[in-house]
Amino acid sequence: MDSKALAQNTAIQITARALITIIGVVTVGIMTRYLGTTGYGQFTIALSFLSIFAVIVDFGLTLTTTQMISEKLADEKRLLSNLISLRIISGIIFLSLAPLAALLFPYEQVVLIAIAVGAVSYLFGTTSQMFIGVFQKRLVIGRAMVAEIINRLLVLIGIIAAPFFGWGVVGIMWLLVIGNGAQLLIVLLLSRRLIRFGITVEWAFWKKIISRSWPIGASIFFNLIYLRGDIVFLSLFRSDAEVGIYGAAYKVIDVMTSIPVMFMGLLLPMLVAAWTASNKKLFRDTMQRAFDFLSLLALPMILGSIVIGVPLMTLIAGADFAESGEVLAILGPAGALVFWGSLFGHAIVGVNKQRVMTWGYAAVAVLTIAGYIIFIPAHGMWAAAWLTLFSELLIGIVTATVVMRVGGFRPRFGMVLRGLIASIIMAVVLIMLPTQNAIILLPAGILIYGIIIPLIGGPGPRDIIKLLKPENV
Repeated sequence: MDSKALAQNTAIQITARALITIIGVVTVGIMTRYLGTTGYGQFTIALSFLSIFAVIVDFGLTLTTTQMISEKLADEKRLLSNLISLRIISGIIFLSLAPLAALLFPYEQVVLIAIAVGAVSYLFGTTSQMFIGVFQKRLVIGRAMVAEIINRLLVLIGIIAAPFFGWGVVGIMWLLVIGNGAQLLIVLLLSRRLIRFGITVEWAFWKKIISRSWPIGASIFFNLIYLRGDIVFLSLFRSDAEVGIYGAAYKVIDVMTSIPVMFMGLLLPMLVAAWTASNKKLFRDTMQRAFDFLSLLALPMILGSIVIGVPLMTLIAGADFAESGEVLAILGPAGALVFWGSLFGHAIVGVNKQRVMTWGYAAVAVLTIAGYIIFIPAHGMWAAAWLTLFSELLIGIVTATVVMRVGGFRPRFGMVLRGLIASIIMAVVLIMLPTQNAIILLPAGILIYGIIIPLIGGPGPRDIIKLLKPENV
């Protein structure tokens, strides 16, 4: 029943994520054309700066929620009541510090105001994420995705109106406040139908929660430092316009990499349940199915971003952002690595080895930040892109090593080989096509890949979800 429910929820997730991706791409396209490279750069700086404080606010509580309520005999009402209370208090404290900390940076007034407004948006957004574990455990993630879709639609409608009212960067940030606020309200109402939680402060229990969450929080913090640190460093040494060009490509990758993060969030309760029940075979089988599934999604992303990066970014963001396509050719492979990184990163939580990985994330953060300091002043966004690829590759190797040693998981690469062959054929055909129009190239690439995969022994379009069933392992 778990496998069937997981397959159904994955189908819902893919459908909803596809819709969210389309909304996100359209939103970025309107914003980039309206704000231009400089304005979009300012918007990107504000969001990247706030994201660092948002991680401090979360401090691993989102994943800890999913982990703790998925354990046997978990008191969900007590757990959620305390976790929500802890999140709200920490959110108010740390996000209030973000606008003050921004004053120490040489940012223009519009960026400082955007950071102050965006802090409210992040408070709503990070709080709503706390409820995700409730839906993930019950495999009803579709309810949470409805709230996110409503959020994205509200923001899109506002951004369509923005040029007519001249709202600018700060006005668009207020739209995020409205969207995230609506999402929080909807998720809150839907969650209370499943668990009757309240606001609870139990200091002893909070200490227990923090003792579980801090290794995850520290790991995510180090992870975000080298993922968002590139934009912060870029904003100190390069123009807002260059940040905008880099940020547009990064935003496309952000939209795509939300897929494995959401999928693994859905799978995490099953990994935790299998591991805590000492069912290592189920744990390894679940990992293999997820590995195959994510590999089939990641591999075409690598070559596709290289082959059609420039026409794709020109289509999405406009001619002023054509150079973003060259950046995408580097960030695309880095984004593909996130698919596998999400698998092994969540598995680390599943086997409860967060403390071990804290040192791994810290080491990668130190190496990457050193690279930012050395190379970004001279090479700008190109150094930022290559260092992002380096950091994702390195952390993927480290997390995979830990999971394989602790969990005994040894991935089989049959599906990877099929996906790689299909991706290469896709790329060759796209190069040979006599057009640079992404409207033709993108669907052509998807169609070619979808046709080749079953022809070489992989699953057909209707069989993709079946990879999640035990009998197909």
